Amino acid sequence: MRHAAQKRSAAGRLPFLRARALLAGGLVLGLGATVTAASWNDSEYATATLSTSTFSTESNVNALGYVDAPTAPGTTVTLPVGAFSPNVKGYLQVLIRTKANSIAGTVVLNPGVVTGSGPNAAADALAFTQNFSYRVVRTAATCNDQAFLGSPVWVVGTAGGGVALNTGQTGGVNVLAAATPTLPGSATGFCFEVLLSGSAPNDLQGKSAAATWQFLATSN
Repeated sequence: MRHAAQKRSAAGRLPFLRARALLAGGLVLGLGATVTAASWNDSEYATATLSTSTFSTESNVNALGYVDAPTAPGTTVTLPVGAFSPNVKGYLQVLIRTKANSIAGTVVLNPGVVTGSGPNAAADALAFTQNFSYRVVRTAATCNDQAFLGSPVWVVGTAGGGVALNTGQTGGVNVLAAATPTLPGSATGFCFEVLLSGSAPNDLQGKSAAATWQFLATSN
């Protein structure tokens, strides 16, 4: 009897064990289906257009009109005084502005470069450098001796006198206003006063040389 009962018990457990195995298999299949099931997706994009600004300048020397003069010697003029004699002063005005559509910036006056002419060019250049001096104030108004009176904005030199031609800007910041899309910026003016020393030697008579200054502009 006992043996028969054990057989019935074992026989009754067999379907249950098979059901558990099938159920376990179903669970495994179910997990696999969860991993590989398809999903819906969507995307959003954003694009930024990148562009660069423009910075460009032009100059007007002694009211000759605005031109682009990016290389030496640039605009070349003879000072209204003509030929210098000892203690005589000459005046030169340079206006600089940004071109239409340009951003703002600053400009620095670099040291002058003096070049002589003829067979003694180097010696003449040295003599002019040693015997001429200059000073500069910032103004877009009339450029003459009156521009140096009172309390002007000094760019080169001081109220006490000028410096050698091969000396550059000694202080201050020269601002260049931004332009509009269609119009240039307002001009920043520089008034030069050039003086031949009262002690210039006699052998400087009848000579000529050129002094070239660079205005180096930088965008903000």
